[in-house]
Amino acid sequence: MPARTLATGPGVAHEDVVALLARTVDLGRPGAASDEPDFDTVRADFARLGLSEGTPVVIALANGTHLLKQYFAVLLGGCVPLAVSPSTPSARIAALAEHLGAGALIAARIDPARYGAARTHRVGGQQAVHLPGAQAPGGYAPGHVLMLTSGTSGMFSACLHHIGSLLRNARRHAAAVGTRADDRLLITLPLYFSYAIVAQAMTALVTGAGLVVSGPPFNPAGYRESVARHGVTSSSITPTIARQLVEAGERLPAPLRSLAVGGDRIDPRHVAGLLALNPGGELYLTYGLTEAGPRVATLAAHREPAHRHASVGLPLDGVGVTVREPDRDGVGELLVATDTALLRKVGPSVRQPLLEPGLIATGDLFRLDDAGYLHYRGRLSDFVVVRGEKVSLFTIRQAAQSIPGVARAVPKVTRGDDGEPRIELEVHVSEPVLVTEAILHDALRQLLLRSEQPAQVSVVPLSLTAQHK
Repeated sequence: MPARTLATGPGVAHEDVVALLARTVDLGRPGAASDEPDFDTVRADFARLGLSEGTPVVIALANGTHLLKQYFAVLLGGCVPLAVSPSTPSARIAALAEHLGAGALIAARIDPARYGAARTHRVGGQQAVHLPGAQAPGGYAPGHVLMLTSGTSGMFSACLHHIGSLLRNARRHAAAVGTRADDRLLITLPLYFSYAIVAQAMTALVTGAGLVVSGPPFNPAGYRESVARHGVTSSSITPTIARQLVEAGERLPAPLRSLAVGGDRIDPRHVAGLLALNPGGELYLTYGLTEAGPRVATLAAHREPAHRHASVGLPLDGVGVTVREPDRDGVGELLVATDTALLRKVGPSVRQPLLEPGLIATGDLFRLDDAGYLHYRGRLSDFVVVRGEKVSLFTIRQAAQSIPGVARAVPKVTRGDDGEPRIELEVHVSEPVLVTEAILHDALRQLLLRSEQPAQVSVVPLSLTAQHK
């Protein structure tokens, strides 16, 4: 393993952001780019909020140039950006802000009363409110970035990174997947995912490549049209999107040279399908996690034999890996040593993944073969993939147990009539007359994302629970 040091390298320059925005096409908001204030205006508006350096700022916006402007305006303004889904319920944003010490929220439209604020402020084409109830816990500084994890660490935790290490990770990823200055990258994933903001947006920033920003929801026909119409040469997708493209069965347009897949393990059959859809093209299978900054390993599938298509490849340059306490089959928890690791995890009662600075216990189970290739086998923590989204059972349990009258919540994974995983929630309550299934559903809608909503909620009185002990 390489020596481990924390990254505190150079940050982002104003002129580089302006150049990136000039190379960006916004597909999600047709005609909006020409009506939006320029980056200098957004920066000036943000400065007028008067936030102290190191203050976290929650950004709840859909994909587009407006999100990138706000993100980099916060960063260059000496504050700490935290991008979240624009569909995040206001109660959850308020709780997140309190736990992480956020001092402001930026969104398209805001009801200030929901956040205990008196009024909104204009920041470019968006609105902002101060979050007076949040008390900054300290420990943040200019150049820091907060990123939510992929659903495995609870609803109020985030990874604290330095922008210098994220840019270094973007450069390493660019080298691994062959991104060039003359490429045009298509972003279809939400920019609040670390994969999208680092491995795509920041990769374009550091390489000089152009961006085409689309966003969810994904559909194969629209994807192919965007690639063809805008001359997209490089695209990053998830295994769920890969499966949709393979099932659609139509060849990918000629401009697309490079395709990268990141996320959970992809079925080798779908790897073969993607190669068939883009003959002569490049296909990269990647593995990463937010804690690592985020990319860790890459397999150039188009250059490898079929028996390696179940692997995520070799570690990036500068990244070391080892398997802790392997079983008789060589499967154990993956440890990652990298100078792009998070500084620390923040949030209430979080488990710190750092064994020491720069050394991450991933919680992922891997086998490392004799040639050094990584083979994903699962995860230690309790999570499930529902409709293509990674969902933490801990998050659901935590949300339900925050509802008054709920003593205990037990999420269970079952299968629906279509064979897909679904979540059922058993809730133990002290007053079943006052805490009904309808009340629980309404309360959970305020706290959980759509993918996290349980398909069924059952109420169990505590007296009945005691009878069965």
